[in-house]
Amino acid sequence: MAKKRWCSSSCILLLAFMAGSLRVAGQASTADFRFLDKLQGTWKMNTRKSTIIETWSRVNDSTWNGQTWRVVGADSAKQQSMQLVRRGDAIFFMPVYEGHQPAQPVRLKLRVLKPIGFVAEDLNNDFPRKITYRFKDARHLDARVEGTRDGTIEEYIFQYIISED
Repeated sequence: MAKKRWCSSSCILLLAFMAGSLRVAGQASTADFRFLDKLQGTWKMNTRKSTIIETWSRVNDSTWNGQTWRVVGADSAKQQSMQLVRRGDAIFFMPVYEGHQPAQPVRLKLRVLKPIGFVAEDLNNDFPRKITYRFKDARHLDARVEGTRDGTIEEYIFQYIISED
């Protein structure tokens, strides 16, 4: 008696097509650049010793500029500048950290862009390797930065609230 094949070649083809469709569905589309409009404004996170402030403004149809500041009392220090840029068929998150001059600018490609946020990554970069922004609702934004520095895995989580000021 011959054994019945569990899955025919058409079944394998269907599975491959479905897997490819899932991968494409998770890709960031430049047509969805408008989802970044939720970033507009000033976002604040209070810590025990300081306040972290992140501001975002739209420059044009293909660029957002952001800055992160650390405020302690009356003193403030710029931590980083950021851009979200639509180029060709891709969107990139490009942070520039104060006091660091990398040989090449960091460019993380948005892999996912949805109404609830985005994921940007460059798995060949040490730090940051992955940045995730997630809108919990219209007033709350979580930002997560992951990577490795000097052989140590680092992860920073920022829980922002939109500023009403």
